[in-house]
Amino acid sequence: EQDTLLAKVQSIQDQTKQKAFAQRDANDDDPEITANAIDFSKPIDDESNQQAQSQEKELYTFPAPCPGCHNPGVIKMCQATIPYFKEIIIMAFSCDICGQKSTEIKQGGGISAKASKITFHATCPEDLNRDIFKSDSCLLEIPEIDLELQPGTLGSMYTTVEGVMQKIIDHLVEANPFGAGDSATSNQFKEFIARFEALKTGESPFTIILDDPLANCFIYNPSAPEDDPKIEVQV
Repeated sequence: EQDTLLAKVQSIQDQTKQKAFAQRDANDDDPEITANAIDFSKPIDDESNQQAQSQEKELYTFPAPCPGCHNPGVIKMCQATIPYFKEIIIMAFSCDICGQKSTEIKQGGGISAKASKITFHATCPEDLNRDIFKSDSCLLEIPEIDLELQPGTLGSMYTTVEGVMQKIIDHLVEANPFGAGDSATSNQFKEFIARFEALKTGESPFTIILDDPLANCFIYNPSAPEDDPKIEVQV
């Protein structure tokens, strides 16, 4: 899972670099265009640029006791930058004895001075492939199905819109004792999950709201740094 996250971050960073190169070539009067800590006013093989890239990709490994069997395990930690957003820290634990694994994602950098509320209007199946970072301090809402995910639920996650919806569905099904049986409550729950699954196909438009007092949430904007008509940000 950690490799998948790093590959996703690297993909966004590569796209951002390509846009920055194109923008620099189109506007020679703006030599200060930067992305992913790379200074495009200098050659890409410049020492400072190489140092910025090597620092970001460095992987730290240190021992830690396994919470399952208490034998020595290993934590791998890596810092990555999401362009036009913030740094994130990815930590992955694994135990070779009992096989337990876990992945945790934390936002880096300082605390924002203002809260933020991001409203994303998904209108087509392609929108489900957008990357999203949900912090553990945000309230997630999908008004079309009256869903509210309270802060702290499922922790922080960096995945796609479809991925976060699937994680919520899996959590609801696994944690809800009313999901089985033929009672009225069970049928209502099954109907709710069916409506949720239908939204996940992308055939019907829906809205995702990320209301975060720490402004640590992100939805990928393919038009960055220009505004995206499908994304509204309130601070």
